[in-house]
Amino acid sequence: MNLKNAVLALTVLAFVGFVSVTSADDTRVAGRKSLESRIAELEAKLQDAGVGGGVKGSGIKISGYVDTSYTLNLADRTEGGPFAGSSSQNTGRVFDNQYDAFNLNAVKLTIQKDKDSSKFPAGFRTDVILGEDANILNTASGVAPANAGDAALNLEQAYVNLGVPIGNGIDVKVGKMVSLIGYEAIESPANWQFSRSDGFRLAPNEQTGVTFGYKWNDIVTSTVGVINGWQGQFVGGSGGNGNTDLSFVGRLDFTGPKTEVGDFTAFAAAMYGNDNTPYIGAVGLANTMNSLTTYIWELGGTWAKPFGAKDLTLGVDYLWRHTEAQASAAAVGGAGSAYQAVPLWAGALSVYGKYDWSGLGAKWTSTSARFSWSQYDNNGVQTPPATVGQTLTLSPLVLYSGPAGANYERQTDLYSFTLTQAFNVWKDTLVRLEWRHDWTTANRAGFGGVGATAAPGGRDDIRQDQDTIAVNVVYSF
Repeated sequence: MNLKNAVLALTVLAFVGFVSVTSADDTRVAGRKSLESRIAELEAKLQDAGVGGGVKGSGIKISGYVDTSYTLNLADRTEGGPFAGSSSQNTGRVFDNQYDAFNLNAVKLTIQKDKDSSKFPAGFRTDVILGEDANILNTASGVAPANAGDAALNLEQAYVNLGVPIGNGIDVKVGKMVSLIGYEAIESPANWQFSRSDGFRLAPNEQTGVTFGYKWNDIVTSTVGVINGWQGQFVGGSGGNGNTDLSFVGRLDFTGPKTEVGDFTAFAAAMYGNDNTPYIGAVGLANTMNSLTTYIWELGGTWAKPFGAKDLTLGVDYLWRHTEAQASAAAVGGAGSAYQAVPLWAGALSVYGKYDWSGLGAKWTSTSARFSWSQYDNNGVQTPPATVGQTLTLSPLVLYSGPAGANYERQTDLYSFTLTQAFNVWKDTLVRLEWRHDWTTANRAGFGGVGATAAPGGRDDIRQDQDTIAVNVVYSF
């Protein structure tokens, strides 16, 4: 073979190889384009069905925390449990009610998608809480199973968030959400203290309905809502609206301008509901409440960097709750079964302070304190049931005041002082050491004592104070 023939042969082989490779590449490209077309077709069908985000899940965020603790009551065991008749409860507490125990308070998982910048934006949020906090929330809302310990699960929030392009934009939330009432949060790490204030116990935790929020300017934001009757959720463990009347809730939030004397934020909130629910078979009552008209007013505020103290923050909260209950005479200690109006009122004031030691070079720690005072009237205060299926009852607060029929004071003043040291040494981890002192001035009503029974007017041995220590560890993600 001469040189000319050799060059011709190599040229033919190169051309054949190029055609083969090009054909294979074209086949793969065609296949890829076909796959992309099928995906686009599937996304179009999903959008036609009303699923706007397709299958990509863009913008969905997942967060949460794990909250654990050890709680210790300093009561002398020889004097009886903290709550007479029960050796496992810290009297008058909400989530930190366990006595000398390690606790899995909460495992919280949040899945959310914020509204986008489109003309008609939409998003959602779902919050699930597992653990002993969920058990307490379930007990308070009548959702089975209560008393499940750290195996309980509570759906704290599940709502759709819509934007309406009117004015500055109306923020609409439809579903279940945390209440507009309240200075402190259900979530422990969101508060300065591990334990909750006395006022926290008087307010609803969650609400189901629709709210409308509007930001008027950089200073004022208002929110109004129509929700299921608060009291109705307790009936029969239904977790829904057990009556024909709805409740109304509203809130105004104020954000003041930054000034030389500090930064101010404040809010005013209110709730009204008339629950015509037939409460039948309440524990310890021959007849029970039928109509409950409840008003709640709350004022709160925070003052950061007061008079230039950049590491100091102060806070205050006042909540008043008034209920007009139509109850039988037997339910309030009278004779007969005729229903009568019974006013039930309670109020709570809490003052807060927090100092961040970063200005002194200790960025990893802060100190906070809280003083709370609450008062309950002679007819007691309406409280949630002890277990699912029970109904609301008239109660002289939650303090132990002796056996039925005993001549004890029902009007109660309750005080507490809480001191908390927080540490942020580990990344994304909050460690808190907390001491709390509770006391009451009520005669023969307090925090347990020797034995669980006594003759009327004979309980002079009931303790009027209580001290607890808690160690709290929270990891957030």
